[in-house]
Amino acid sequence: MTLININPDDLTRPDRYKLMCGLVIPRPIALVTTISESGIVNAAPFSFFNVFSDQPTIVALGINSRPDGGMKDTATNIDYTREFVVHMVTKDIAEQMNISCVNFPPEISEIEEANFTLRKSHVIATPSIKESLVALECKLHSITPLGVDRNITLGEVVNITTTSDVVDVDKTYINIEKYQPIARLFGNMYASISDIFQLKRLNYQEWTKDKDNK
Repeated sequence: MTLININPDDLTRPDRYKLMCGLVIPRPIALVTTISESGIVNAAPFSFFNVFSDQPTIVALGINSRPDGGMKDTATNIDYTREFVVHMVTKDIAEQMNISCVNFPPEISEIEEANFTLRKSHVIATPSIKESLVALECKLHSITPLGVDRNITLGEVVNITTTSDVVDVDKTYINIEKYQPIARLFGNMYASISDIFQLKRLNYQEWTKDKDNK
């Protein structure tokens, strides 16, 4: 084994993308619904995504431009409506999510092409996808441009819709066996949760006691 160092600035853009997508794994998948100015509901998946704050409750999307340099429908729609819904992707809707990856023109709804069912959201006007077990209704917090063709879009979660199979609301306990979200790897590869283990997080006193007993 040989230690190597790579300066990202020495790589071409495609090689840099492939390297970072391949190393920073697994990543959660956000299946995002938005509404266009003409009223068409758009759905698109993003794996440059995560939660960044609990108060305020903030999720972040990394949205790049189209290959021709124009804004993606999701970015255009969020800029117009100032809201969006993030759906977590489980294995039972993975194929439908993959269909929504197709670069459809703006006048075609991925919802219909992927055979998703829409339902009314609880707080915002943008509808949610019924088939998803978790829907995070978001109001736009901010958009920060990165470079020439990507932005970081922050959304404040104003409502969480899920089921009692996934969340025990009394204990705020997540039933991971019922939930089973999938993760993005790279290329055409995804991963499901199959090998779960636990590590107890220790405070300093527990660490000291555990160290002394070894």
